[in-house]
Amino acid sequence: MAGNVSSLGLEVPKSFIPQAGRGKGSFVDAAPRRIRDYFKRYKWAFGFGIACLIITQGFTLWVPRLLKQATDGIVDGEIDQVKQAAMGMVAAALFGALARIASRIFIFNSGRDVEHDLRHDLFAHLERQGQNFFDQMPQGQVMSRMVNDLTQVRLLLGPGLLNITNAVLVYSVVLPLLLYTDWELTLWALMPLPAIILMGRVTGGKLFTYNREAQERLGELSTRVQENLSGTMTVRAYVQEASEEKRFQEQSDKYLDVNIKLARLRGFMFPSMGLAGSLSSVIILWMGGHRIASGAMTVGGFVEFSAYLAALTWPTAALGWIISLWQRGKAAMERVNQIFTAEPNLQNGSQVSSQGEGHIELRDLSYSYPGNELPTLKGITTEIKPGETVVIVGRTGCGKSTLLKLLARLLPVQSEQMYFDGKDVNKLTLGSVRETISYAPRDAFLFSRTIAENVAFGAPESSESRVSEALEMAAFDTEVAAFPEGFNTVVGERGITLSGGQRQRTTLARAFLVERPVLILDDTLSAVDTETETEILGSLRKTQQKQTLIMATHRLACAAQADRILVLDQGELVEQGNEAELLALDGIYAQMYRRQRREQDLEDEQLRERAV
Repeated sequence: MAGNVSSLGLEVPKSFIPQAGRGKGSFVDAAPRRIRDYFKRYKWAFGFGIACLIITQGFTLWVPRLLKQATDGIVDGEIDQVKQAAMGMVAAALFGALARIASRIFIFNSGRDVEHDLRHDLFAHLERQGQNFFDQMPQGQVMSRMVNDLTQVRLLLGPGLLNITNAVLVYSVVLPLLLYTDWELTLWALMPLPAIILMGRVTGGKLFTYNREAQERLGELSTRVQENLSGTMTVRAYVQEASEEKRFQEQSDKYLDVNIKLARLRGFMFPSMGLAGSLSSVIILWMGGHRIASGAMTVGGFVEFSAYLAALTWPTAALGWIISLWQRGKAAMERVNQIFTAEPNLQNGSQVSSQGEGHIELRDLSYSYPGNELPTLKGITTEIKPGETVVIVGRTGCGKSTLLKLLARLLPVQSEQMYFDGKDVNKLTLGSVRETISYAPRDAFLFSRTIAENVAFGAPESSESRVSEALEMAAFDTEVAAFPEGFNTVVGERGITLSGGQRQRTTLARAFLVERPVLILDDTLSAVDTETETEILGSLRKTQQKQTLIMATHRLACAAQADRILVLDQGELVEQGNEAELLALDGIYAQMYRRQRREQDLEDEQLRERAV
């Protein structure tokens, strides 16, 4: 199952799968430590809850003594003794109930507080991860850990902790009381205990394995659903509904199979442990009757002993459930810890970069994607001066988008290969570098919010007039004004209610709104027509003053007014200069230029023919 990410994107790499025997310091060892760290945050609340639980058991275990007193009073005809015992039992029940309620409030609420903190910290850790992490762990697996696994951890620290503590308290107090009451009868009563312990040890390991596998299968199933919902148009376009249903059924069957294994194991374990507890009661009834008949034990003593033994019934019967809860929580925490122990692959320096002039220098910059032996970029050396307009062109797959992601600090850069305003980017904090850059990616991503909220995402405090100006620069203001809700139009998940060109212009407006020294556009005009592209570029030239503009495109018309053009080929910088210089060089750029001119001339001729 473990290995590389499959073509369906459902498998998790080995680096994210718990392995036994990894040694000290592994995330398998770190999972209990992390739980303890969160437990310590609320140690006083947990401690008070446990103290209330101790008080609860004190009142509960006082009742058998009162029962003995009442029984002996009935046998001896001492009515006052019976009344005193009855009043004591009422008081024990009342105060015990109050203490029990308090114990649940403090322990259960603290468990939810830990879940809340874990979820917040997990999300914050995910926000710091680089793209490499999300390339290896599918979104469904991440969501499964964020939701289902954290719920299991909360159950472990809530009901699990309460029942584990309760079982320890009851056994540690009741066993001495049983031995004190009648040690011989106690030994008979404990005869089934070794079988219960052995069963717990045998089934505990299997429970952990099955629970972890079930949670992994649920993550895979979540990934399958997420991918199909996101790619529903692609599935329909290629008529793959039946095929995807079959794959989903296969994943669902795997999830069902492992849960059936769990159900069978629990179905065997829970009744078996309950049977062992019932067997103790049968033994006590038989042996206790003989001891009463022989005069070795009074009726009141037998009632007291039976009441103490009854106090052990629930912890014993619930032992299987407690073991199951513990193993589920343990497996869930290890899966959550897979994310916590994943180190971000982007180096975050300690120096804070003030918003400078936008001076960028690349020195022999190279980059290879993880798992790819061939470098995507090789030995790029160039300098981008403040206020300069630089256009990056090249054939498909030459590394244009990769270079822009490196410039935007979205991919890791080796030391001394990239400098911002004279400083190595790896010595600067990621936040301070990114605050210098306004970046519009090629794949336009919109949140399921209004157009205004999407445009103002990088500057939420922006006024409506600033949003309007940004939309005007992106040549989208007229269309937005025509929408029934205008700026307040909700675009749906990933902007599904907008066309490709409208989504691109919305992300362009988002980049225009935040005024930063460097503006990076990754082929963000590919989905708009030539006329709209010319309008947007015209707006950029009017507003761009000291801003450094770096733009990747496959349309060479955008490069005509650039200060400098960088030509990439197979990851190498093969040509650079302005358009006139590159045309005179008669290299790759000149070839691309002539080909696009021929295509444009042919298109113009076809339009003229249609007009005639």
